[in-house]
Amino acid sequence: MTGHLQDFFGDDFEDTLDSLKSVPGAFGNILITAVRQLRPVDVIAFATVLLGWAFFAYGLVAGNSIGLLLLSLMPTALWLAAGIAAGIIFHVGGIGYRSLGYWESYVLILTFSCLGVLALRLALNPHDRRIHRAAPHDL
Repeated sequence: MTGHLQDFFGDDFEDTLDSLKSVPGAFGNILITAVRQLRPVDVIAFATVLLGWAFFAYGLVAGNSIGLLLLSLMPTALWLAAGIAAGIIFHVGGIGYRSLGYWESYVLILTFSCLGVLALRLALNPHDRRIHRAAPHDL
């Protein structure tokens, strides 16, 4: 089993394990930062997503047409599309387009997709795109 994982992750299998161990802390930092940046427009947009889910559930029970059911999921699709766009903007703007060759990039983009409009609003704000890089470590 370890051999298959080694093939998937490449030569830096140990580094990948260390990255996976740090995911809960990194994800927590992203969520805390997102909550600090909440604005009324973000709350209204997410309320629209929840309202769309309620209409979808009602439509399933009431036997509405497929078109109405898909229309009720439109706010969710727009929310996720905004988050994916923000994730790509943050990732490519902060690290560079070459980083899209790594699977970790897509995990981060999917994380941003859950933040939806909030992430897109922050990604498009030029003051929030400053990247603070740590000094290189001498090994």
